[in-house]
Amino acid sequence: MATYSAAGNQTLTTSAVSALSVGANATTAQRNRIYELWIANEGTPADNLILHTIQRCTALGTSTGVTATPLDKADRAAQAACGENHTVEPTYTSAEEIMEIPLNARATFRWVAAPGGEIVTPATVGSGIGGKALHASATTDWRVGAMWEE
Repeated sequence: MATYSAAGNQTLTTSAVSALSVGANATTAQRNRIYELWIANEGTPADNLILHTIQRCTALGTSTGVTATPLDKADRAAQAACGENHTVEPTYTSAEEIMEIPLNARATFRWVAAPGGEIVTPATVGSGIGGKALHASATTDWRVGAMWEE
């Protein structure tokens, strides 16, 4: 299977906003196995606790497209659709939060799946995951990255 990487950013607001979505595109529905995620602050760090959520979605929302990078240059282009800086949030699936990470803005978070513990998305158009965050008053920029196989 081919492996890919993509990252996206967003400016934090008082309501949850998504920095990255990864999922099946509109023409080729495929399952993705997400095996690594990372979250970091890009702005001026401060001692703010930011709640980051990785959640399943059924539609990827409206965003700036991100081109996934194949980790092996001999592989085809990624079939997954990726987006950052969402103006319309993904349609998040109720009660399908995969991770909720309260993270200090001065910290970086990295998750790597144990073998067999990857996040698997359904082979349904628009289905995937999104990374969103919120804070009551901080307005810093933050970034979410993912690695997956398809």
